[in-house]
Amino acid sequence: MEALFAKLCEYLQMEDEIPYAEFAAYFKQVIAEWQANYQQYDKETMLKCQSIATVVAANAIDRGKENKKDPNAKKFKKMAEKMSFWAQAIELRLEKEYEMTKDQVDAEIDRLLADV
Repeated sequence: MEALFAKLCEYLQMEDEIPYAEFAAYFKQVIAEWQANYQQYDKETMLKCQSIATVVAANAIDRGKENKKDPNAKKFKKMAEKMSFWAQAIELRLEKEYEMTKDQVDAEIDRLLADV
């Protein structure tokens, strides 16, 4: 998870938009990691997951809306839907297991991404 979070921070510092192929590859790596290890994560890792889900979903939504004629627009929409689903699941787990409110989760995400 650490490598995926570090990669997200790297992407957030970039001036240019990453190509679709790289975006899709990152998305697939994240989903594969979560499917394999999600149940084992502690609170800090869950917060990093939520950061990734939130940023990737927002980016996919934006990129899907930018140009409807883009051949990848539908793919971005699907990625946004999957990341939004994961974001909801992660938020629910943080709420139930760690008794965190949405505001607390948002504050922790801001803390994690403050240096980016």
